[in-house]
Amino acid sequence: MRVLVTGASGFVGRHLLPRLAEAGHAPVALLLPDEAAPPWIAACGAEVVRGDVTRLAAFGGVAKDCGAVVHLAAAVGYGQRLEHCLRLNRNGTAHVAHAAREAGARRFVHLSSVSVYGRVAERSLDEESPLRKTGDPYGDTKIDAERILAAHAARDELDLTVLRPTVIYGPGDVRFLGKLVENLRGGRAAIIGSGDNRVDAVHVRDVANLVVRALAEPAAVGRVYNVAHPANPTWNELIRSVADALGVPPPSRHLPYPAAFALAAALEARAWLRGGEPRLTRYAVRVVGRRYHYPVTRAERELGFAPQVPLLAGVREVLGAASPAATRG
Repeated sequence: MRVLVTGASGFVGRHLLPRLAEAGHAPVALLLPDEAAPPWIAACGAEVVRGDVTRLAAFGGVAKDCGAVVHLAAAVGYGQRLEHCLRLNRNGTAHVAHAAREAGARRFVHLSSVSVYGRVAERSLDEESPLRKTGDPYGDTKIDAERILAAHAARDELDLTVLRPTVIYGPGDVRFLGKLVENLRGGRAAIIGSGDNRVDAVHVRDVANLVVRALAEPAAVGRVYNVAHPANPTWNELIRSVADALGVPPPSRHLPYPAAFALAAALEARAWLRGGEPRLTRYAVRVVGRRYHYPVTRAERELGFAPQVPLLAGVREVLGAASPAATRG
């Protein structure tokens, strides 16, 4: 089956395209009109089509002859403005859904996020939990995107599956470990809170495998799935492992959650005034400093989801790929 992948040149797309090809699909990579094709696109035999999800007029025909669409394109990372998130996450999703409907590509897998739950701590958040806007441009517009797609599915225009992963990491990622490595090497790292809460992260290969499985499984149509590793270590264990890999001492300081949140807000304000990125963000404090639980029972039962990459092994892989010297000692 020809499968159109938006965001094909991004971090998840880099791992998904070859996995689709291995599964017998013909991946079709959507790139911007003037975007250079990364080498992994040709390496897996993917066809390239050109378009801009933010501009419906420049998006027609990209899903022609495709049987499915996997929608990865999104505004992610620090400093995303609401206007940009609305243009890409909300309006872009509407445009992709329109293109899929016009081309008759009914099968649609959308990569959303657990951010749609609003970062509610200390409770189990399964797929039936309410979606909660918090003023975060990313999470709020991911909710908008899901609602747009759900409306198409309710009109029997799309056979929709929504995946809600936790933080995705793996080779090629620059967000999950970057600031932690920088702060450990600079001796500025501290553990937020007790550090006993488990890390909410899932390896990109496990996400790519689940996308392929969802495409193949008729029972996935009309379903939403949390995507997380159910047996991750704690932040204390992760930080010690990264410090050992870098050959630096692990931090001994613990920063209470309220103090860390206030510090992050101040660092963000300074970065906004001076330019650049802060070494700590409020988003990171929320992710690291509180306990969340996103059960994956539904994906395990209906799709046979069983993550294959343990977090500490995956982190060592990322550090080794970034710098062979990082794992010496």
